[in-house]
Amino acid sequence: MRRDAGPGVQVRTSAPLAVTLAVPGYREFAFGAEYVDVPALDGAHVIEPGHHRLEAPLGIGVLTVRAGGRQWLAALHGGVVRVRDDEVRLLAEALEFADRIDVTRAKAAQSDAAQRLTNNHADSGARAALRRANLRLAVAARVHP
Repeated sequence: MRRDAGPGVQVRTSAPLAVTLAVPGYREFAFGAEYVDVPALDGAHVIEPGHHRLEAPLGIGVLTVRAGGRQWLAALHGGVVRVRDDEVRLLAEALEFADRIDVTRAKAAQSDAAQRLTNNHADSGARAALRRANLRLAVAARVHP
């Protein structure tokens, strides 16, 4: 089946969901999927064929996609998800697939953020950086334990 996955992007898929993933600074990805599990601000949403219309802001958490019989994990850092008629559009502020996470860099970011918090417990930027680093390390560990 052929579906329009966004401006100028066509995807051929036998999967029931047509997914488009857009991240600033990267090309748009379009693919078919059996389901998508997104970390929305109001909780996780597992999107399967026939899901109701949805538009929700995304939080910081694990994005899980089941496509082509494989499961893909990514560290997702904000954005929005829109679901219409078995078409899922994810606009992510930042996203790193598990197999692309630089564990050494994530550990350094974790250490730096923890040190900043030791010096200033009220540093909300350090708290957010620590959450992002912890998420990246947790996602990477699920793929490469």
